[in-house]
Amino acid sequence: MSIFKTKLALVFAMGFASQAYAVPVPSFSGTYDEATGVEAGGDYDNIGGVSDVGDFSLVAGVNTFEGSIFTPGDPADVFNIVIGPNQTLVGATLVFASNADAFNPFFGFPSPTWGLYESSVTPVIFEFKVPDSNGQYSPFTSTQTFTRGAGIYNMVIGNGVFGMNDGSPVDYTMTFTVEETQQPAIPLPASLPLMLGGVGVLAGLRRRAKR
Repeated sequence: MSIFKTKLALVFAMGFASQAYAVPVPSFSGTYDEATGVEAGGDYDNIGGVSDVGDFSLVAGVNTFEGSIFTPGDPADVFNIVIGPNQTLVGATLVFASNADAFNPFFGFPSPTWGLYESSVTPVIFEFKVPDSNGQYSPFTSTQTFTRGAGIYNMVIGNGVFGMNDGSPVDYTMTFTVEETQQPAIPLPASLPLMLGGVGVLAGLRRRAKR
């Protein structure tokens, strides 16, 4: 992510973002990988223009996002998740440095932070600081439990000095779980069947009168 978008992410987190910066991602249907996503073309930073941030409208169930970051080339990713009517966001998970192993450990001083934010006087929904590492051979994981209703929430992951031992990007997978509540069917008023019956009788009388 560019320095401009890194700063823009912080603006979103502080709750001052305008929806003029939001760009819907129509191809999203529950999973998205920035490496293969049509809109991202290799980086969430590519969605829209230089001052734009992607809007992902989540679906019921587990929504999965995959990406990678590293310094100095791509120090952060940011995008919005959109929770629709009759939906509740109930949690999120992160697996960070999923490509770390004994031959290619992760290093971070400081390691990045993963957070979710909303536009309010207390914008932080959660923040998880990836532990600093002098050679981590396995992924870091985090599970966040919370509830939020319909709205637009900003995800930011990054900011720090970190990377893989071989200089390659650090892979991550995050999920957001959404529960959907079906609106109960609205019962017909008790008088409606009688009214419809009356209309039918009147229609029959009119047909007889024309004969």
